Amino acid sequence: MTTLLSTSTTTTTTTTMTTTMTLSSPPEPKVGFMSLPLELRFQIYSLLLTIPPRPNAESTSHDMAACNSEAPVYVHPAILLASRQINWEATPFLYSENMFVAHPTLLASFPRLRSWYPPMREANALVPLIHRFHVQVPLDVELPYDRAAVAKSFTGVDELSLDLRQSVFLSVSCNNLTLFDAVRGVNKVYISGSTTGFEDYIAWLKDAMTSPIGAEVAPFEAQTQSPWASIWSKHSNLWSPSTALVGKQEA
Repeated sequence: MTTLLSTSTTTTTTTTMTTTMTLSSPPEPKVGFMSLPLELRFQIYSLLLTIPPRPNAESTSHDMAACNSEAPVYVHPAILLASRQINWEATPFLYSENMFVAHPTLLASFPRLRSWYPPMREANALVPLIHRFHVQVPLDVELPYDRAAVAKSFTGVDELSLDLRQSVFLSVSCNNLTLFDAVRGVNKVYISGSTTGFEDYIAWLKDAMTSPIGAEVAPFEAQTQSPWASIWSKHSNLWSPSTALVGKQEA
């Protein structure tokens, strides 16, 4: 009788201790996305919201823009809808870290992320967040914008990539590039494509566009005669960048 009572008492005590330990044990912490370190979340945002290659000082215009890649790479903006905090943290990766393609007519006011994406519908609110632009500049047709529109679109951006195009090699001069000579305050400028024959002007234009906002830049003066000048001189409809700049100064 005493043995049975002792066994019953021991069992009850053990059960009580087990219950007490279970109730007093702290709950295991829940591991969620926002519990990750900020640096790790930034790495995830970069993987989801930026299109490689990432712009850097060593990149060429072709490497950075990748506008017509045969294998499109897509971003995953759905993460921006997860919460207000995630939206606030991740939005700069989508708009400030990517290089956007300027519209052929409306320039920075209606850009797109890449050729396989439609133009931005919320451009008025989001364009101020974009710091990098790629512009395709045809040299052999009249451009549908003027110097004022170009300066308004690209002055003060972090990076500007110009891709010069013409249908026939050495068919025209770089007259269309003079529309970019009022741009100022750009940190990095990349100019590639049909640059043969006016390398001196491109060097001057880069210096002008990277000058501080509001800075006065001396007009372009050719240091050497281009070896292609004899070809352009045979076409009365062509005029040199220096001629264009002199005309603007006189106006």
